[in-house]
Amino acid sequence: MVVRGRWPRAVFYDSKTTLFDWGWSWASAADAIVRKYGSTVDTAKFRATWVRFFESHHRRTAFSQYTPVTQTVTEALLDTFSVLRIAGSADDVRAYTDLQRDVGLFPETEAALQSQQDLGVKILIYSDVEREFLDLYVSKFRRFKADFIGSTEQPRIHKPNPLTYQWVLESNGLKARDVLYCAAPGFDVQGAMSAGLIAAWLRRPADGLLSSQAPSAKGIPADYEIESLHDVTSILRANRA
Repeated sequence: MVVRGRWPRAVFYDSKTTLFDWGWSWASAADAIVRKYGSTVDTAKFRATWVRFFESHHRRTAFSQYTPVTQTVTEALLDTFSVLRIAGSADDVRAYTDLQRDVGLFPETEAALQSQQDLGVKILIYSDVEREFLDLYVSKFRRFKADFIGSTEQPRIHKPNPLTYQWVLESNGLKARDVLYCAAPGFDVQGAMSAGLIAAWLRRPADGLLSSQAPSAKGIPADYEIESLHDVTSILRANRA
């Protein structure tokens, strides 16, 4: 899909697994927990089970009462311990939370976002994680400064509920037609499309964490499928001529 003219006015980004390597913290936490309990369970299996429970719990919260992501991560961890017969506790979630300060940028993130901003568009960053963690991630930028940084903790509506994307648009005085949305998690792209946004699905290498499944809204693919954040820059250059 190609939209000609001075479009878009803004690029609206998911944060974790799109701009920041959130999956690293899960992999490292899973490894630490398995080693702590001397479990014979393979680390990859532990993480996959933990992630599966997290996805299940988290998506339910999108259309019910807001639940902090850390609470959902903890509930998923307890389910994982139960299924894999490991005598862990809720305190073990610290293996995950303590790593959030070290979640870094993907290699191309800062350069790509700065190039896009230099083309005259606003850059919006929005996340399901609590604002305290999002601020830690964003602090890794050396020079780039986003035009908007927000967390679902503010409207208390999780993705992929279309209302949460609408809250970001209204907070920035934008209409869906003004904005290009970009995310790696397929369900996130679906939510944005349901809110009327033109969307780009970023095909990050599958890491077992929210980014391996293609988006589909009743069989409708994303408007763009891209391999790198630099591809967003190319879309902007093609459309803002």
